[in-house]
Amino acid sequence: MSLPKYSSLQQYQHNLAFHRKSSYTGPQYAMWSCVFCFTILCLCPMRTDCFLNTTKQKVLLVLVDGFRWDSFGLDLPSLRRFENDGVRADWLNSVFVSYLTPCAYSMTTGLYPESHGVIHYLYFNETTHTSTTRFEDVFNITEFFDTGVEPLWVTAKLAGKKVASVMWMGTAVPIKGIMSDRVIYHSYYRWSYKNYSMTARVKDAVSWLAEEDFDLALVYLDQPDWVLHENRIETERAQSAFWEVDETLNALLDEADRRGLWDTLNVIITSDHGHVNVDPKKYIILTDYIDEEDIDFSVMYGSVLFQLTPKGGAKDKVLRALQSAHPALYVYSKEEFPEHFHYANHPRNLPIIGYVEVGWHVHMHPFDPSKDSLHSQSDHGYDPFSMEMRAIFYARGPAFKNNYRARALEMVDIYPMVCDILNVEAAPNNGSRERYVSMMKETQDNNWNNTRLLLVTISLAAVVYFAINFCLPPKRVTTKSKKAD
Repeated sequence: MSLPKYSSLQQYQHNLAFHRKSSYTGPQYAMWSCVFCFTILCLCPMRTDCFLNTTKQKVLLVLVDGFRWDSFGLDLPSLRRFENDGVRADWLNSVFVSYLTPCAYSMTTGLYPESHGVIHYLYFNETTHTSTTRFEDVFNITEFFDTGVEPLWVTAKLAGKKVASVMWMGTAVPIKGIMSDRVIYHSYYRWSYKNYSMTARVKDAVSWLAEEDFDLALVYLDQPDWVLHENRIETERAQSAFWEVDETLNALLDEADRRGLWDTLNVIITSDHGHVNVDPKKYIILTDYIDEEDIDFSVMYGSVLFQLTPKGGAKDKVLRALQSAHPALYVYSKEEFPEHFHYANHPRNLPIIGYVEVGWHVHMHPFDPSKDSLHSQSDHGYDPFSMEMRAIFYARGPAFKNNYRARALEMVDIYPMVCDILNVEAAPNNGSRERYVSMMKETQDNNWNNTRLLLVTISLAAVVYFAINFCLPPKRVTTKSKKAD
């Protein structure tokens, strides 16, 4: 490159002086470079899905029916293994009503019951006065589950994932015309529970994920719930059910270890609700306070929750009578039901909804504890925020931290969490990433976030330093002249 030629030394000096006057000094160049870098870094987006990995990940979601957050005071080795090598949340808040079917559907849609519409064990119709009678009756009713929402297995299938389900609520019918690739159905009268062991269920699911390249498997375990309904928590039979769950979860972990799946497999262990012993002497009979002739239609399953449709003109009378009936009885009109339950605002609910205090039971007709047997020795369906109704959450896999204790989660958080792990777009839901992101393992994306914050801090410090030392006008120093002698 040829240098410019000047006609005289004076011209050169004039041009050089002009250039220096109109250009930045070295420190100023450095400062504005820092400003530029600071601006670019601030404009770069933070990754909120920082636990996502570039490798393909799989999920096994297991629901242990009725397993309370405190493990009923037992120290189960399987859960200790999950906690040591993965994460444990303080507890998982159930939803109202804390029954299996509404909870399982909230878990896999990320929606509260008032949004997904599965509000009960039973499918009932106020207009026709019809209702199913058994827990299993709804499993094959498409319209009971296909309410316009998108459960997890449908989301995964729409994203091209391969899905299996074992007795999971809602998977036996098409939702939006879509079903899992492999479905193991419930059968009536619990035949499948007795003839398809819990250990066989989880080991089959692990084999499908390992050998047949399934991406997602959902498995339902019926114990300890069924035993607890028939036996109190402290009984030998109930204790045996707890250890049966432990044996099943240990078998799951051993199978994943044997196959070497922990680079890609994430196992999440949850439950739908807790359990509490029912006091035979703590009961309420509705017809002690209302006339059954004023009731047009009622739904009662179990002895915790009830819904009523009074005959025309009798609603206020029935409501007033029940609201003042007993301090352990909570009764509301549908419109005034507590909003924090996220339950009543669905057209399937009847005009009056009531439930009882934890440990109590309610009946429509006379009940004699000395003669009549309880519907359940231990029960659920109570206020989901009571400690007795809170559920468990454990997880292990490449997406989760090791030996980490997390804060409590909401049941609706599981759907978006699994979608994030599978790297699929979740449907609109009530879950919150803020509640579960702390338990997720950091990856390269999160390392970038940390590096970005460090660079922003350094750049900002450099800007401040250069501004103070080189850009501000120097302080004028004045010296006092000595007076002449």
